Amino acid sequence: MVQLPLIIVVGGDELALRVCEELTSTRGHDVVLLWSADEQLGARATSVGASFVGLPPNDYESLRTVGVMHATSIMPVAEEDRLNLQVALKARDLNPKIRVVLRQFNRTLARKLEQNLPDCSAVSLSAHAAATYAGAALDPACFFALQFPDFDGPLLGFSERAASDFCIAGVSIEEAERRLRARIISVAGQTNLELTHVLQGQERVVAFGPMDEMGDSWPRSTATPAKESLASRSASAFRAFLRAVRRTEPLLLRIFAAGAAVAIIAVFYFMWALHLDIVRSLYYVITTMATVGYGDITPVINKGPLTSFFAAMFIMVSGIAITGVFIAAITAALNRAQLTALRGLRRLTSRDHIVVCGAGNIGTRVIEFLLKMRRKVVVVEESPDNLLIERARDRQLDLLTGDATSDGTLRFCNLRHACSVVALTGSDTANLEVGLGARAGSARLGVVLRISDSAFAHSVSRQFHITKSFSAIDLTAPAIAGLSRFPGTRGRVAFENEEYNVGERLQGAVPTPPPADLCIPLYVWREDALIALHDFSEMKPYDRLLFIVPLSQFRGRERASSVQGERSSELAPT
Repeated sequence: MVQLPLIIVVGGDELALRVCEELTSTRGHDVVLLWSADEQLGARATSVGASFVGLPPNDYESLRTVGVMHATSIMPVAEEDRLNLQVALKARDLNPKIRVVLRQFNRTLARKLEQNLPDCSAVSLSAHAAATYAGAALDPACFFALQFPDFDGPLLGFSERAASDFCIAGVSIEEAERRLRARIISVAGQTNLELTHVLQGQERVVAFGPMDEMGDSWPRSTATPAKESLASRSASAFRAFLRAVRRTEPLLLRIFAAGAAVAIIAVFYFMWALHLDIVRSLYYVITTMATVGYGDITPVINKGPLTSFFAAMFIMVSGIAITGVFIAAITAALNRAQLTALRGLRRLTSRDHIVVCGAGNIGTRVIEFLLKMRRKVVVVEESPDNLLIERARDRQLDLLTGDATSDGTLRFCNLRHACSVVALTGSDTANLEVGLGARAGSARLGVVLRISDSAFAHSVSRQFHITKSFSAIDLTAPAIAGLSRFPGTRGRVAFENEEYNVGERLQGAVPTPPPADLCIPLYVWREDALIALHDFSEMKPYDRLLFIVPLSQFRGRERASSVQGERSSELAPT
């Protein structure tokens, strides 16, 4: 009996199971899941076609038992970076030729591992998934995005819409690509395209290109506020003043009232005691309370009674106390105002901005993508970290510290004039609540949700007509699984009844097409420039090539059809 190549997956969470499922869906290898003994995990691994070995993963003897000596790949994808690295290095100790694909949160470390450990690929789940969330925030029709060629490269994405929604109806494919600055891959289900073909308005078009350009091509409609009359604006300003007065610190109001009462009584007293008119008496009281006077009007010069000396001393002490409290209150108010302007809840007037709710691992990456593309970003986060606060202080973004699930918080974000809302908290139900609340504030608003559970993500898209809902595991697992056999794998996309593996390849001195059949070229990175490619014959030496490969040639078509059926239901018009 011929022994098939062995791939070992190390992990005990949903990502590990999804990677196993992706691996077993293709032919030509056996898959083993290694993790601590867990009957339920073992049953789930078996149900997707993988074997399960319940042993401590970070152990030489466990690795020998599972068959690392003759395995072709090992894939440590546990949640702990240190454990993944330890398992990978121990596997390499036992089998120097084994291919390593590991999960690492730290992208900088991941890159250094790839550069220094031969035949190794490292993937950050948060960074990989964040690219698609950012792409969908810019373009509601985006279903997958990635950076090419490196971590610092431009964000590219796949977008599927009608030609009319791309604003390219009635023009040829060649002209449409020039307008979009993107590569058109499929038209009405066909990938073998003639550049002279004239696009019809309702033809489904799949395009791939820089998200900065693709996002600008989406037709947006934001509400225009009606002009208010001068009387209406004045009344609104007066009501705002009254609300501000009601919100003023009660102690400050009491001190101000007490100071005013003392001043009024003192004015009338010194009019009698020093024989002054009301203006001079007011002048004397103010200089006494502020302790800046005495040289022109005093109880001595004006020959006031003895009680006037005691009254003057009382006014001076009262003035010092009231002034001190007043200055302290004003300072506190200024500090509060500064804090509110920096990170507090306040009504924003931004337009064409993107609201990001949740700034965890994935949210932080999405914010980085959007800021790099010079987009206006509003961040809603209950517990912002120091880096986020520093960015708000530098005016790179607007930060609201509050609960994004609260409708009151969302109202501060000026949703009527926003481009989209991206909900990226760690709770699926909280993200759904944010999405529904945002849609209630603006029915035409683009909404992108992070949903951990894949089935729940599809249900949310179908039942609530949310623009996009993605599972980070769904976005990342295919890329990790593909890397076990194809080092240049960047992800997976599905359109028009077919799934495609997205691959990258560095050409040598003599460029050659990818070895698989029916590959479709997308772009090359040449001399620090991104260039669309329509034929592999256009390649030049040392190009960085990005392409897609249809996966039906490696497995049955049933899986691709089912995936496309799920996506079609999400893309159906509402």
